[in-house]
Amino acid sequence: MRYLKLLTILSVLAITLTGCTILTNSFGYKETAENFVNAIMEENYDEAVSLMAMEHELAKGTDIENLKQGLGSLREMVAKNFGTQLTYTFVKTEKTFTTGDNKQIPNTTVLHLQLENEKEFGYFMVLFDDHSQKILNIQLQDVKHAIPGMATFWLFGVLVLAVLAFNIYMVVKVKKSNVTKKWRKYLAIILLNVPTIGWSAVGGFFFKLLNFQFMFGISFSMMGYLNSALAFGIPLGSLYELWKFKNGLYETTDYTATEAIS
Repeated sequence: MRYLKLLTILSVLAITLTGCTILTNSFGYKETAENFVNAIMEENYDEAVSLMAMEHELAKGTDIENLKQGLGSLREMVAKNFGTQLTYTFVKTEKTFTTGDNKQIPNTTVLHLQLENEKEFGYFMVLFDDHSQKILNIQLQDVKHAIPGMATFWLFGVLVLAVLAFNIYMVVKVKKSNVTKKWRKYLAIILLNVPTIGWSAVGGFFFKLLNFQFMFGISFSMMGYLNSALAFGIPLGSLYELWKFKNGLYETTDYTATEAIS
C-alpha cells in the first residue's frame, strides 16, 4: 500500500511538472510565432529564417532562398486576405509526444494563433520543434470570418453566472440544512443540468436537448472568436431540491418533516 501511495504521488507530481512545462512553452511559442509573422510581414526574411528549426532533420538540405520565396508567398496571401496591420491572439497548443495514427511528428507542438484586422479574423497553425523551440512549419488556415459583435455574448454570460450562483446557493442550502443523505442532493444539483442553452461568438444561439452540464450547470470556452462559447444547463436538480425544501418534503435528522422523499 505504501508503494502504491508513493507511485500515485510521483505520478501526480510528474503530470503537474509536465503541465507546467507545456504551459510555459506555450507562452514562449506565442511570442516566437508573433515575432516570426511580424518579420514575414515586414519582409525581414532573414529574421524569420533565424526563428526556424533549420537544424532539425526535416529541414536538412532546405534551400534558404527557396524558403524565403515561400515565406514571401505566405506574406502575399496574408496581405491579400487580411492586410498588413494585424493583431494576434493565442488560441491553444497541441503537444505531440510520440508518432501515432495521425502521423504527427513526435516531440513537436502545434500552436494555433488567431490573426485579425479591424473587420475580419483568421488562423495560423504553427508547428514547433520542442527541442530547439523553433518553428518547423507555418500554415494559414482556410478560415476567414467577420469579427462578431461580442455585446450579446457577454450579456448571455450574465445568465450563465446566474445559473452558477443558483446552483452554489443550493449546495450551501443543503449543507446548512439537517436533511439526510446530503450526497444525493449534491449529485442532483451538480449533475442534473439539462437541456443545454448556449451562445457562441460566431454561431450565435444554440440548444441541445440531451446535453448535460456537469460543472455546476455551466460550461465555457474562450479560445479565439471561432471557439468562444458560453452555455448553461437548465438547473433541474437545484429546482427540484428547492421545491422539496419549500414544501417540507424532506426527511430530516430530527424527523420533523412531514414526509420523506429520497
